[in-house]
Amino acid sequence: MTRNKHIGDALLLGSSEHYLDAALYDHEYHRRREDVQFYRRMARQHAREKPILELGCGTGRLLVPLLRDGHRVVGVDAMQPMLDRCRDKIGRLALETRTRVKLLAADFRRLNLRQRFALIVCPFNGFMHLYERADVEALLRSVHRLLTPGGRFVFDVMNPDLKWLSRDSERRWARTRFRHPVSGKSQVYSTDLLYDNARQIAFMRIYYETPSGKRLRTIHLTHRYFFPQELAELLHYNGFAIEKSSGDFDGSPLGNDSEVQVVQCRLA
Repeated sequence: MTRNKHIGDALLLGSSEHYLDAALYDHEYHRRREDVQFYRRMARQHAREKPILELGCGTGRLLVPLLRDGHRVVGVDAMQPMLDRCRDKIGRLALETRTRVKLLAADFRRLNLRQRFALIVCPFNGFMHLYERADVEALLRSVHRLLTPGGRFVFDVMNPDLKWLSRDSERRWARTRFRHPVSGKSQVYSTDLLYDNARQIAFMRIYYETPSGKRLRTIHLTHRYFFPQELAELLHYNGFAIEKSSGDFDGSPLGNDSEVQVVQCRLA
């Protein structure tokens, strides 16, 4: 019981702490654009005048461009700081644009929505916070219920890199110096990683320090890794057919060197 509680606590922290400082989150990922352009293409292809549901909309990195493209979007996220920042961005848009969005603070595994959607997306590894099979199946049941006939479910996850996941857990990696976007103070971050092979979960810690080495805070981030065939079977046995599985947002085939899996599926 104690070990299970410890794991549960670690998963809870790993699903939340990284998303508490929404300004820093935006600063860290504002250069990430390939996935945004990909999902915009999916919206033009599959949604057009029909509504889109974004699972894990965060600060609106994708949601705001979709609104600017003219789409109607419902964004769901469990983290209030992320939604607050998203609302701030939406508030700067034209009035007509703001009327086409609805934000919900909710666990996307259990959505109580009456509306149905032509396109449901779960971008930027949101699917990797589904740690147990029951979590995956709960989400897929919701998606199955909320898709319109002929609708599409599109998401991306990291492709497991066993060499990267098996790195020395006692070492710090990716040491980077930056200025906090709000305080302007110089900080340094580094990471370590412990991969639980049985659970297929990576437990990462992100250390923020002053340039002199004084510890400021430590953030936990956890991701469940899905192997391509495992993911295909989970989708198949939950009523989905994969139309395309790519190894990049440009549509490149999934291969040994692919860093991501980009999955497009429909109801079977």
